Amino acid sequence: MKNSYIKKPVTSNELRSLAKLAVAEEKAFFVRNKDLAEPYRQRLILVALCQGAALQYLGCGYGVKDFDVHFFYAQNPNKPRLSRTVKTVKHEYECVASFPEVPIDFIRTIVPGAQPHLEPEAAIQTVREFLRSKPTSNASYLSQKAVIGLYPNEMFEEQIWPIG
Repeated sequence: MKNSYIKKPVTSNELRSLAKLAVAEEKAFFVRNKDLAEPYRQRLILVALCQGAALQYLGCGYGVKDFDVHFFYAQNPNKPRLSRTVKTVKHEYECVASFPEVPIDFIRTIVPGAQPHLEPEAAIQTVREFLRSKPTSNASYLSQKAVIGLYPNEMFEEQIWPIG
């Protein structure tokens, strides 16, 4: 696929596919990065579809070029930085519902000052505050578009950002 946008809706079917792939990627990430398992495996806040494909899900996008799936982690004070890890997947997993050749970028995002093991509403509010306060350039970038919950299941299809 070239750098063109696919102008069709992103639906619950795509979100379900992405959630399933995200769970598998989360496990695989810590197998590939054993040194990060101890400081970050238990610090996942939530997983969300972000950027243009999230806007497309909300019906106000301009098409889908790729799927940006962010794993939001509570920052570990003993290892405050997690290397900007982006894994692009093309055909390694099954296709994303009706978007068979669209790449998926799995991106790890650290939320400074956040607590791990949050209840669903607190996790959503934590990510919203991160996007609202923009403590990092990544937060500023993500806040420009949309964030839709994928995982845990209680956050599936939740419009995390923009609020409204």
